[in-house]
Amino acid sequence: MIRQLKYILEFHLPLFEKPEFLPERFYQKLSDDDIDESIKNQFLEACAGCDCETLAHAHDGDGQTPIEAVYDEFCADLQKTGNPISLLEGERLGRVTNLRGAAAYIAKGLNQSLGDVLEKFFWLNDLSPASATPSQVSDARDWLEDLKQATDPKTGLPFAISPPVCWLFRSKHGNNDANDEMLNGAECLPCRLGLPGLLNNEQILETGLDYLCMIVSASGAKNARTPNFCHSGYLGVRDIWEPGGSTAPIPYGPPVCFDQGGLPEVICDAVSYVHVVEPIRIVRT
Repeated sequence: MIRQLKYILEFHLPLFEKPEFLPERFYQKLSDDDIDESIKNQFLEACAGCDCETLAHAHDGDGQTPIEAVYDEFCADLQKTGNPISLLEGERLGRVTNLRGAAAYIAKGLNQSLGDVLEKFFWLNDLSPASATPSQVSDARDWLEDLKQATDPKTGLPFAISPPVCWLFRSKHGNNDANDEMLNGAECLPCRLGLPGLLNNEQILETGLDYLCMIVSASGAKNARTPNFCHSGYLGVRDIWEPGGSTAPIPYGPPVCFDQGGLPEVICDAVSYVHVVEPIRIVRT
């Protein structure tokens, strides 16, 4: 286990040199991050202490590189970190996530069929191969209401839309309502938010992927804070995340989307479905 973190607030330590196998772009983002310098240096020490000669390339049985394993172990206890953000009363924030991943999270957490969960979301958006009947739409709405009232069998808490760290975005237009972004170009949101699932070595934006878009009330976003290098995952930091509080659009996404730029981002504790404002939309890349 990595030794207990020591926060040094009196002064800033100079950043240690980049370990040989840590990518330069990761090191630069770490340097620009506003997390305490002592934490950055402890991470760099942990990376430098890895004795694998092919640190950046070798994989273990789980397909994880040693440097990813170092990152995961180091960041596991830092998920609650981040500078506090004051959300405004009545503010509404947005969330966009891979539809299949969101449906699988519900199916596993509430012991439901993945196919049934996907079907309900398609019925709500009239995206089934055959148009949903009024009865099916009604069933889907009842299912969504039940989802908002559901509790997590493991914790007894209201069922959440995500794992413990929830990523949200804020309006870019100063009106405190991210729904504007949904109503004006929702199809561009996966690209503008720099969602890691869209990244690939071919640098061609994959099409035909379904994403779930929802609006949540600020009252449900507890412990809102700025993300840092420990929240995006190693590959997310290396490939797309940028410090500074805004999302980084996928650079090879559609120009009409990329040119709109990123959106203000926050993280918070898990948000329950009871705080989701309808309608829940599906957009396809």
